[in-house]
Amino acid sequence: MHEAGFVDLEEEILGLKLRMQAIEQLTRPGDEEHVTAANGRAPVQTAVSGGRVTDDLEALNVEIGGLRWQVREYHTATHTQVQEQLDDIRTGMHSLEFKLDQLLRRYEP
Repeated sequence: MHEAGFVDLEEEILGLKLRMQAIEQLTRPGDEEHVTAANGRAPVQTAVSGGRVTDDLEALNVEIGGLRWQVREYHTATHTQVQEQLDDIRTGMHSLEFKLDQLLRRYEP
């Protein structure tokens, strides 16, 4: 996942937040009109039955779980990549140190 992956992830999180806000608005008693999400562009019809709200919340929970998994996978992959790069740098430093010692010995009086 690159920089674009973070942007996609941020957009997905924002979408989930907007859906959650819409669902919270739907759970208010007596609200039987269309509800508009926080960004003003996504009208959401009020759910009459509590079962639909429950289903939406369960689906949202599944999506959040998926996002957590993606973030954990991204973090693990990034950590592994950084660790490998650090190991490469350390190996290079040891190699340079060894070569420098050889050169210094060669030119010692």
